[in-house]
Amino acid sequence: MMKRNGHSVFEITRQVIRNFFNEDDERTTREFQQLIREAGLLNNASELESKEQLITWLAEPSRFSSKDAYRKFYQHVRQKQKVRMLRNFRVAASFLLILALGGVAYWLNDFWDTGNGPKLMEEIHPIMSKAYIMMDDGTCMVLGKDEGEVLEADGTKIVRDSTKVKYTSENDKETSKIAYNELNVPRGGEYALELSDGTKVWVNADSRLKYPIRFREECREVYLLTGEAYFEVARNEAKPFWVHTSRGSVKVLGTEFNVRDYPDEHQVVATLVNGSVQFSDKNKSGRQVILQPGFQVVVDSLRRDWEVRKVNLEEYVGWRNGLYVFSHLTLEELMKIVERNYDVTVFFANEECKKLVFSGDLQKYEKVEYFLRFMETGGDVRFVVKDRTITVYKK
Repeated sequence: MMKRNGHSVFEITRQVIRNFFNEDDERTTREFQQLIREAGLLNNASELESKEQLITWLAEPSRFSSKDAYRKFYQHVRQKQKVRMLRNFRVAASFLLILALGGVAYWLNDFWDTGNGPKLMEEIHPIMSKAYIMMDDGTCMVLGKDEGEVLEADGTKIVRDSTKVKYTSENDKETSKIAYNELNVPRGGEYALELSDGTKVWVNADSRLKYPIRFREECREVYLLTGEAYFEVARNEAKPFWVHTSRGSVKVLGTEFNVRDYPDEHQVVATLVNGSVQFSDKNKSGRQVILQPGFQVVVDSLRRDWEVRKVNLEEYVGWRNGLYVFSHLTLEELMKIVERNYDVTVFFANEECKKLVFSGDLQKYEKVEYFLRFMETGGDVRFVVKDRTITVYKK
């Protein structure tokens, strides 16, 4: 039987379950913590340490089928030499024991012995607060580390810290020239912005937003040049707020909504959280639609059509709160999210893997390893990570 650092998969399983039922036993806990933190053994599999997390992980149907895992594990054992199974556990816990054996042991065996787990040659950090602003005069302001204030020529004050930048202006005089800044958020980054009217914007990875330092008298206009942003618009009925995209414009008075316009997706997607917005076609058709909360409009440049639909808001705005929720997305679509958020390159060694469908969620601030492990557990796919390139293979 294959071992790693002198430990078999069954010994690891035994330790997991002993720790589960003897959490008050300091010696058992100490031995278990030493085991899972042993270099080169389980890559610091801390998710096996939490009782609550282990129950949740094993019980989630989207993660894997415990019945199927136990069946595969049992078949695996029968093909090997007879193994003395765990003893001296509470009878009342027999069902949980089966679940743990079927889930943990098979998962460990599959993740460890077959070598299907992510081969992390380097640590890839999750999304971070980083961005830069191209000023109207051509200078560049780097965000994410330094704090401080910058005073524009018209009196507008720019205050920045490690996660957001804020514009404030007490100058009410009209100006003939509108000065624009452009917030650039790279792959693997995010940043929050507060405009001079009090509107708050959360800008996602690989995005560019152009906006005036101070709005004009009659209206407020910003330009999502590419990417994704969530807007919480300060209400002002006298001055409508416009978000211009590559394929249309969103007009609002005061509301919360999300706009997504990545060139490689060939779509503009506007999703309304609350309030009311009007989306207008950029083409000569003059087509318009007014959205209600919980609805979105999708403008597809390839199919040249519109679609208005009711959606699960978390799937489209959850990223704003640190969670990506996905339902029936292809692996190709999912890995585009991974590329942007972790600043990596994804290569598919097997084209058929692109069409695999997944549902679940991704914690925005977790390491990429956890996301890849989740998909390996629930799908016929495995990943190898090296030099910031993730290669996707069919199992």
